[in-house]
Amino acid sequence: MRKINFVAIMLFCGLTVFGQAVKDRNVIPVAVNLNQVLRMTVTNGGNIEFVFNTIDQYKNGISAEAGPAGSQGFYKTDFTVSSSTRWELNYGAEQATFIGTDNPANTLALDNVGFKIVNNGLKMFNATGVVAAAPANLQSLISVPTDNALEVTALQAYPVALITDAGSTVAGIGANAGDAADNSFTLNWRCGTIEANAVVPGNSMNSVALIDQATSPTPDRYVVNVLFELSAL
Repeated sequence: MRKINFVAIMLFCGLTVFGQAVKDRNVIPVAVNLNQVLRMTVTNGGNIEFVFNTIDQYKNGISAEAGPAGSQGFYKTDFTVSSSTRWELNYGAEQATFIGTDNPANTLALDNVGFKIVNNGLKMFNATGVVAAAPANLQSLISVPTDNALEVTALQAYPVALITDAGSTVAGIGANAGDAADNSFTLNWRCGTIEANAVVPGNSMNSVALIDQATSPTPDRYVVNVLFELSAL
């Protein structure tokens, strides 16, 4: 009887061992690779040239916001910024003055040229020093030289922070990160228009018309390269 019971127990144990659940395990790595997107695209006005042909132009200057119908478009630069993070745009002339191409000894002060920013995008300029507190504001940008697109600024030597992030802590909405629809701008250039910057006087254009300047500019073609550098914050 004992022998039979022992055999029965062994058979039961064998059935128990072979009846256990079978498991298998695999691992699939998942990664998220966030590459920095940072791009400035000039869509129009990559070359600006003012041509003075009349005494009126010497007295009153040439502007993208004034003059004969259809002529203003020659003095506009349109550009967009696409960035996956907060960004800053520095700009400025690569030389301290305009240099004559006929005679490099001839120079012209940078402040004879200036511009005003027009904001065409969804991201808006904030009041200087004020941080956006609500998503509805969309106030993500600051431009100190132009008092947030309200004032004309004279051309200055590089580097000058032209547009930067307003520093809002509102997630997503507050940052100036976005695509071309969010960050789209126009620079309305002018030359010899003697316009003042009421908020940042140091950024005012030359207060004397070209025709009245103590050292009358020698006839020449004056050029300078204006550099724009986009960087992540």
